[in-house]
Amino acid sequence: MMIEQSPAVQRPLWMIVGPALGTMLTAYLIGALIGPLRETLERDMGYSTMVNLIVLAIHFLALAVGFAPGLLLGRRAPNAIAAPAIGLMLLGVLVLAFAANAVMVMAASLFIGFGSGAVLGTALALAGQAGARRTAMLIAVAAVAFVGLLFGLVFGWFLTTTVSWRWVYFMAVPMALVSLVVTGAGGIVALTKKPA
Repeated sequence: MMIEQSPAVQRPLWMIVGPALGTMLTAYLIGALIGPLRETLERDMGYSTMVNLIVLAIHFLALAVGFAPGLLLGRRAPNAIAAPAIGLMLLGVLVLAFAANAVMVMAASLFIGFGSGAVLGTALALAGQAGARRTAMLIAVAAVAFVGLLFGLVFGWFLTTTVSWRWVYFMAVPMALVSLVVTGAGGIVALTKKPA
């Protein structure tokens, strides 16, 4: 996939930090989902493998749908896209952590997936606006996504097998809050630095 560089706007590098943390959270949640958590969730919720596949499909389809507005609108208003996207992920994580049935799991997957796609698109859009450092920023976004994926696989497996699958999502709450605060702070700084 080609990320176009915007010739008109070059964003300061610090603006990518919040969306990059959101990208790490996205990858963490995907890593956990493709590990043993999925089967454990299926068993504990008492739903079928078909419902499990529907949950996965909802998550990844919502991610794909959220990616487009994140990439397109994230160029113009990165904080206005990334902050609500991370907030949506946080809502989904909380719903999933306390889920009591398959409907709640599906709803949570929809929130997490859409928010994940939007924040990932925004991070890539910002990396594309890094001027001469564009390639380095794209590599940095890929690196944080890889770290998040690895963390989700390993830590998700550990929590699922030793404590409870719910703790995978409880641990995602502070990560989402930090991402949200950093993104919000970036937006405030960007507003105060605009010329009058």
